[in-house]
Amino acid sequence: MTMFNKEERTYWIENYKKFPTANISDAMDNLGLRSGVVLGLHALDVYQPRTAGFAKTIRQMRRKTAFDGKALTKQASIIDTQTEYGDLLVIEATGLTDIATGGAMLATRAQMRGVMGELTNGSLRDIDEIADLKFPVYLGSTSPVKSARFMETVDTDVPVFIGGVQICPEDLILMDRTGVAVVPSAHLKEVLEEAKKIKAKEDRIEDLVRGGMSLNEARQQK
Repeated sequence: MTMFNKEERTYWIENYKKFPTANISDAMDNLGLRSGVVLGLHALDVYQPRTAGFAKTIRQMRRKTAFDGKALTKQASIIDTQTEYGDLLVIEATGLTDIATGGAMLATRAQMRGVMGELTNGSLRDIDEIADLKFPVYLGSTSPVKSARFMETVDTDVPVFIGGVQICPEDLILMDRTGVAVVPSAHLKEVLEEAKKIKAKEDRIEDLVRGGMSLNEARQQK
């Protein structure tokens, strides 16, 4: 059961997508909130669109139990049946980058379920195919090695750590070409309002600079 209904999810997603991650980072800093900037990952495609969604967390580890190869992996089953509109997959791979946590088939199914993108400190494969989907992804690395025999999902809908940031289920994730910002669900309203003020000020400064004013003078205008 999600914290927000579809209408509420749409509201937050569409409003946060109006802002770059830089504005959200600055807003959280101004409000004295813990940094929500995820470090050490890279965009799958530098041309991928900005996206936002609510964290659907999955935690994976190196497999300790045998996999018979017949049934879907637990991760695939979660994506196939438990994701919904507005989710953004957040997969903690516990440092495993030699194995791909997923590929194009899982990304396609996630996209069909209304998932907005994926964030993982692990690896993915089928990179060209995922890029063709316009499915936004931030990831730790790439690997052609499939996960089924080597990795297993041990938790879902639990707090995870990605790039130095704790991400809880239903936290809002904003991703653009600059990076990834995580906003705790309890602070969505105040961070959004602060981001609006920051962007309005930056837009005024940019207009003044384009009009011929020096940057120093423009920044001093009220």
